Amino acid sequence: MRKIALLPVMFFLWVTLAAGEAGPVPAEPLPVKKVVFFKHGMGYIEREGKIKDNAKVSLSFRADQMKDLLTSFFALDLGGGKISSVQYETRDPLSKQLKDILITVPEQAALSQFLAQLKGARLTAKSAWENISGRILGIEPTNEIAGGKEVKKGYRLVLLTDEGTIRSLDLFAISELTLTDEALQRDLKRLMDLSLDSKYTNRKKLTVSAEGRGERDLRVGYLIEMPIWKCSYRIIFDEKKKDASPLLQGWALAENTTEDDWKDVRMSFVAGNPFSYVMDLYSPYYVQRSQVPIPGLEGLAVNWSAVSPPDLMNESPAAVPAGKEKAAHTLQKPSLAKAGGRGGGGRTQAMDQPAAPPPLSAENQPGRQISELFASSYGTTAQGANVGELFSYEAGEKVSVPRGQAAMVPILSKQINGRRLLFFKESFSPKPTNAFVLRNDTDLTLEAGSITFFEGGTSLGEGILGHTLPPGSQEVVSYAQDASVDINPEQKTHREPHFRGRLVDGILTLTSVETLTNSWKIVNRGKEPATLWLNQPKSAGYHLSKPEKPLKEVDNYYRFEVLLNAGETVDFAVEEKRDVNETVQLAESGEDQIRFYASQPFLSPGAKAFLKELGELMAQKAALQRQINEWNQKTKRLGDEQGRLRSNLESLKSDLPKEQELRTKWVAALAADEDRLVELRAKLDEAGGNARQLEGALDKKLREYKDE
Repeated sequence: MRKIALLPVMFFLWVTLAAGEAGPVPAEPLPVKKVVFFKHGMGYIEREGKIKDNAKVSLSFRADQMKDLLTSFFALDLGGGKISSVQYETRDPLSKQLKDILITVPEQAALSQFLAQLKGARLTAKSAWENISGRILGIEPTNEIAGGKEVKKGYRLVLLTDEGTIRSLDLFAISELTLTDEALQRDLKRLMDLSLDSKYTNRKKLTVSAEGRGERDLRVGYLIEMPIWKCSYRIIFDEKKKDASPLLQGWALAENTTEDDWKDVRMSFVAGNPFSYVMDLYSPYYVQRSQVPIPGLEGLAVNWSAVSPPDLMNESPAAVPAGKEKAAHTLQKPSLAKAGGRGGGGRTQAMDQPAAPPPLSAENQPGRQISELFASSYGTTAQGANVGELFSYEAGEKVSVPRGQAAMVPILSKQINGRRLLFFKESFSPKPTNAFVLRNDTDLTLEAGSITFFEGGTSLGEGILGHTLPPGSQEVVSYAQDASVDINPEQKTHREPHFRGRLVDGILTLTSVETLTNSWKIVNRGKEPATLWLNQPKSAGYHLSKPEKPLKEVDNYYRFEVLLNAGETVDFAVEEKRDVNETVQLAESGEDQIRFYASQPFLSPGAKAFLKELGELMAQKAALQRQINEWNQKTKRLGDEQGRLRSNLESLKSDLPKEQELRTKWVAALAADEDRLVELRAKLDEAGGNARQLEGALDKKLREYKDE
C-alpha cells in the first residue's frame, strides 16, 4: 500500500487513547460528499453531515486502510465548535498480546503436542469406563511393526494420579479432558479468543468527538487506497464537412471499491503523478523491533516511466521534393485501410465491420450529424482547474455510484483543431498509418488514454494518447494501417575522398566525409492526394544535409512532410553526413607514401613543402640503409669464406710440398679477406653513425613542425 501527502488541505490529528468526556450524543454516519481520484493509487474521500451539541461520529475502516487514514485524516467543525479528540482502535501485534501466555496450540498434532507442553499440570481424563484425575508426566508415542518397518500407532497419556500411582492411558480412547488449573483455563480461553480475533476482526472504528452548541455541519476528509482513474476519448469527424473541426469527447472511468454507496457526490479527476511513500502510523512500534524508524524513510524510491515529451505545436515549413510546390496543401481525407486498423497500442480490428453501436445512428434524425448528436446528448462536462502543479477535472454534475459499481463520467466535449494525414515511423509500423495530429490548443490538460475515432456511424480505428498532453502541445495518434500508400526503404553509405589534412607532431590527420543516405520509394495508389509525415531516426554523430531543414525534430527523430498526388510515385531521400578522421604516423611511413601525401591538394603549402623535405630525408635514409644492407651481406659472405679457409687449413696434416703450397695460398686468402673485413666494418661504423644522425634529424623535424 502506498501513502501520499498531497492535497492542499489542513491536516491535523489529535489522537488519544483515553475516553472522552461523558455526554456526547452519537450522530448519524456522515455521507460521502466528494471523491477525488488520482493516478497513483490513492483517492481522497470527503464526508459531511449534521451534528448537534456535543456529539460523537464513528466511522469504520478496514485495518489495512488505517495506515493511509492516519497520515491524512482531518476533521472540521463548520459551525464554530471544536474537535476535542479523534480516537481509534489500536492494533497490538498478536505476538505481543500472546507474550504473557505460556501455552500454545500447535498447528500440527494439536492434542498430543499441546499436552506435552503441560507437564505437571492437573487434569481429569474421562474415558468410556472411568474418570482419572492426576498430573501430566508426559506423552509417549506407541509403535508397531508393519511390513518389516516400525510405524507410529498412537500416543499414550502418562499421569501421576492423586492416589500416587502412575497410569498410562490411550490418548485416543479418552473422550474428555478437563484442565483443573484455573490459570491454564484462562490462558487457553484468551489464546483462543486472540487467535480468532486476529483472523476475523478486520474492522477498526475511528471516532470523532466534537464540542459545541446547536446543530451544525461536520466535515472529515482522508486518503485511502483506491483504483486509479482511467481516461478514454472519442474523436468524431464530420462526414460531410471534411474541413470541419472534429469533436473531442473525454470520459473518466472510476470504480467505487469502498463499502459506501456514493449518492450525489462531487467527483474530481486529477491528472499527473505525485510522489507516494509508505508510513505506517497505525501499527504499534516497540524498541526491540529491527525496523527503520518512520521519520527516516531513506529508502524512498520513485519509479518513473520513460516517456518522450509531447510535441510543441509550432512547425517549420515542410521540406518537399522538387516539383511538388503546386501540390494542394489543403489536407484531404487519406484512404482508410480495408483490411484492418492499427492503433498506437498495436491492436487490430476489422475495418469492414461497423464498430459504432446503434444509438450512434442518425438515420432517424434527418439533418443532424453524429457529431451534433454527440455534442447534445450529454450534460455539463467537467471544469478544468489547476491544483498546485497538477490539473484536475471537476465533474459538472453530481454523480451516484453504488458500492461495487463503476461509472463513466463525461469530463470533456470540445471542438478541437488537428490534421488527418498519413504517418510513417518504421519502429512503430512497417506500413504508413492513418493518423490524427491532436493539437491541444485548449486550456485543459488531456490525460493519457485510449482514443476511438468515428466518422458518421463507422469506427475508423483506435489509438493511444500515450502521455499527458498539456496545453500548447500536440501528439500524433495513429489509428489504422493505410492500404493505399506503400513505402520501400533503402539505406546506403558512401565515403568521399579526403578533403582536409593537418600535420602535428609527426601525425598526419586526414579527414573525409561519410554520407548515410536513407531513401524511400513512396507509391500513392489511391485516387486522392495525401500528406505524409515521415519520421527518420537521427544517426549518432551525423548531421542533416538533405533536406536542409526538417519539419520538426521530435524525440531523436527528424520529421519530414511529403505531399503525394493521386497515383504518384515519389523518391524521397534523407542524407546525413559526418566527418571521419584517419591518422598516419609519418615516422612509420615509406618514401613513396610521403610523396603521395605531399601531392594531395587538401594540404597547405607549408605542409607540402615540409613533406617534400621529409621525403628527401627519407630517400637519403633509405639509400643509406640499402648501402648498409649491402655491406652487411658482403661482411657475412667474407665471414663464411674465412670459416671455409680455416676448416681447410685444419685438414692439412703433413709437410709435403703440395700441402705446403696449399697452406701458403689459403693463408694469403685469409689475410686478404681480413683486410676487406676491416675495411667493410669501418664503412659500416661510419654509415651507422650517419644513419643515427639522419634518424635524429627526422625525429626533430617531425616533432617541431606544426601545420598552421
